Amino acid sequence: MIKKMMLAVAALALVATPSFAAVQNVKVGGGLKTTSVIRSNFNENAQRGSLNEILSQVNLNVGADLTDNVSTYISLANERIWGDNDASNTDFNLDAAYVTMKEMLYAPLTVTVGRQPLYYGNGLIIADGDGYGDAAVASVSDLTGGVNFDAIKAVLSYDALTIDMIASRVTNNTTGESVTATRDNVNLYGVNANYKVGDSKDSVVEAYTFVKIDNGTDDRGAGADPKGKTETVYVPGLRLSSNPIEGVHAQIEGAYQIGQYNDTNSNSSQSLKGAYALQAKVDYALPMMDDMKPSLGLAYTYLSGNPDSNPSATLDDNVKNRRGWDAMFGDQNAGRIFYSEGLGVSNAQVAQASFELTPVQDVVTKFSVNGLWLAEKLAFQGVAPNVRNSSKYMGTEVDLDVTYAYTEDVKLGMSAGYFVRGKNYVTPDNKDASQLLTSVSVLF
Repeated sequence: MIKKMMLAVAALALVATPSFAAVQNVKVGGGLKTTSVIRSNFNENAQRGSLNEILSQVNLNVGADLTDNVSTYISLANERIWGDNDASNTDFNLDAAYVTMKEMLYAPLTVTVGRQPLYYGNGLIIADGDGYGDAAVASVSDLTGGVNFDAIKAVLSYDALTIDMIASRVTNNTTGESVTATRDNVNLYGVNANYKVGDSKDSVVEAYTFVKIDNGTDDRGAGADPKGKTETVYVPGLRLSSNPIEGVHAQIEGAYQIGQYNDTNSNSSQSLKGAYALQAKVDYALPMMDDMKPSLGLAYTYLSGNPDSNPSATLDDNVKNRRGWDAMFGDQNAGRIFYSEGLGVSNAQVAQASFELTPVQDVVTKFSVNGLWLAEKLAFQGVAPNVRNSSKYMGTEVDLDVTYAYTEDVKLGMSAGYFVRGKNYVTPDNKDASQLLTSVSVLF
């Protein structure tokens, strides 16, 4: 009798034992970055004056290869300002968590589900997700991480053609079962096709269409219909990349936006017609001083704007048909002064030149000049940033970046920038802005 009971208990224990996926390989890693931030006369977050903070960023990640072409990746992140010892600021946020399934149902098909990076082309349209948005580091929000998307991505990979199909819930402002809660969100859908031509110039053709559907009630003001769509933006585009001659890499990208917005103070609709972006880039590896690897970079970006509108605004009550470029989820020029102040993302022309050099082993220096102009003049003042209509010129920023690879795992960095404001860019004290960033980063 006792023997039978023991056998029964053993059988029950075997059935109740949880099953675990067979793990073939596990990799544990992470990173630590500490950045000293010294800024003067910034207009970020409507606050002016000086800033002297130290930003700490920590990542811990685990990747595992399972059986049958299945792998997983989880990353936790903490960002805080030195000296801010509130217990909540030492918590870790979910930075990434996704599973990748290769050859799923069909040999060329790979499916990735979960919080993951999405980055296409040069990051003009899709690069930066909603992030964790820690209030504790809001003063240096342009330097923080948390750029991944909660998404499903299906990739079809052929010899020369790769097709990505994505569906993402970018933000979910409220949760629950009410009508408002279930529709108060931002969704992103898209298809991106990358084709390698296979010629001697390594030419690449990339075509895409992305759709942003924002149902957020917060943007429509009091009395807005919670069932209505705040905005729907369709973005078809094309990017061409090639090496026309030895040492030269050239790219050109164009995108168009159509869709519909709702007025900020009522439920009347506004059409988005004719908004567009153009970007051209050329990088030239100079045929001299091979040991120093000198290179020259040139870029020009045009982002359409509305006449009589705020260059950083996404909605404007007095424009029936909007023509201002919607920045979507792009991320270019992060860490630059003008970018942190919301310039160069809409109603903008940005001309950039850079020169990169490796003067000694393991040290890379880069000098950059960024010129900014409005795409459309503004005919009124009283908005932030305040602008006179006498000129389109907004300012010029110069930057010097130095990176020293102390070891394979440790890098030291320095970035110094100075932004000379144009005469039509009127700030409360009308002073130029400057910053000095120094950092130590470790990967393990």
